[in-house]
Amino acid sequence: MFYSVSNFISTTNWRYFFYGLDIILVAILFYIIYMLMYNTRAYSIAVGFIILFFITIIAKIFGLSTLSWIFDKFFQVGLIAIVVLFQAEIKHGLRILGGRAFLKKSFRYDEDQIQKILSATFNLSYKGYGALIVFQRNISLHSLVDRAVKLNADISMELVESIFFKNNPIHDGAAIIMENRIAAASAYLPLTEIEPQIKNRRLGTRHRAALGVSEQTDAVVIVVSEETQCVSIVHNGILEYNLSREELDRRIGELLEIKK
Repeated sequence: MFYSVSNFISTTNWRYFFYGLDIILVAILFYIIYMLMYNTRAYSIAVGFIILFFITIIAKIFGLSTLSWIFDKFFQVGLIAIVVLFQAEIKHGLRILGGRAFLKKSFRYDEDQIQKILSATFNLSYKGYGALIVFQRNISLHSLVDRAVKLNADISMELVESIFFKNNPIHDGAAIIMENRIAAASAYLPLTEIEPQIKNRRLGTRHRAALGVSEQTDAVVIVVSEETQCVSIVHNGILEYNLSREELDRRIGELLEIKK
């Protein structure tokens, strides 16, 4: 008898433990999905799906049979609709998760090297030169480097500025920074697959390329507009437009692992 009661209590405790674990894992899953979609086109669409879901529940509670039938039919094909609508965001999310697999750590950039690049960035902006500077994080950019002009050079203000000088034959395309070195220049990036965040602002090819590489990798990209001289930063498909030197310094510090 005692054994049976103890066995029942033990079994019940384990059952509650797995219930709790199940809830925690589902919460983590929804949090990851939320972070991947936040501030993207998919975010507003997902909010729309949630609203429709709650309307369906309310319709069932109040016995609105016709409305319930319509939404039931809608959600029967909901999975296919989600895949079609979110295909670019799904690919982006899977790439980011794959790049973070096995708790892989980002390379730590040197503070002095970062400051040289930021100084060169604002010098280029002041002179009216466009620029596109890509920082590798977890996901490798070697496929882009292989199709670019390989440099493997030490970082200096003068070199960064000279790369984007208008008369330089390699000024088009992006400079790629890997492991505190300028790995390549004149790298051509994939254009964005997702509608840019700022719809009422005409974005040039540099901004669309920066968005594109940030959608396909976890790279951080600095963009200098030749037309407006604005300096922006792009990461995870999000464009932060027209930053000051202080704002850019702060955001780079938050997005990259920097050793002081």
